[in-house]
Amino acid sequence: MSQAREILRVEGLGKRFPGVVALDGVDFDLRAGEVHVLLGENGAGKSTLIKMLSGAYQPDSGRILVDGEPVAIRNASDAQRLGIATIYQEFNLVPQLTVGENLALGRPPRRFGFVDTRRMHEQARGMLDLVGVGVDPRTRVADLGIAQMQMVEIAKALALNARVLIMDEPTAVLTTSEVRRLFDLVGQLRERGVAVVFITHHLEEIAQIGDRVTVLRDGR
Repeated sequence: MSQAREILRVEGLGKRFPGVVALDGVDFDLRAGEVHVLLGENGAGKSTLIKMLSGAYQPDSGRILVDGEPVAIRNASDAQRLGIATIYQEFNLVPQLTVGENLALGRPPRRFGFVDTRRMHEQARGMLDLVGVGVDPRTRVADLGIAQMQMVEIAKALALNARVLIMDEPTAVLTTSEVRRLFDLVGQLRERGVAVVFITHHLEEIAQIGDRVTVLRDGR
């Protein structure tokens, strides 16, 4: 793993809120094809760190580098352009729309000026096959289980060519069999060279899935 190419690095990252130092000079790096586990209690700074990598927050100090070059991640579009995708515990899916419509959101295939529904579903099927989930693209997201929603989120991230996938407490509400399935998928992503930041409270998950571990405590 030490020979793997570094994709992302943060140096001396700091973030303050009124009365609170959320991050205090944090260093962190991520390599292609690794699962880097991020540990820490509530309030340790994990959420602040990933929100800076996803463009929701801006650092007060320090810098973020992608492929060795300093970058500014001002919003979700910047993160997407850099190949960084974040899957939060609250999924970023529209429940009233179908799986296919969610996967094509903002960029649906068109034919003669209208949405090409057949092609949209074909493309969605290909994305879902990538993560091995047997969901009909015509199914409403509201009718899916939590684990299926999570797989759809991962499929969406991969369709946007994510090289860095940040997973925020992804096993929190999954059953044992669903966790196994998720770990299998993370293993496949690792083999494809995707770098995964895996945030968890569960120490036993480190040995099962992690290549490296960083522990945050009081923003450090």
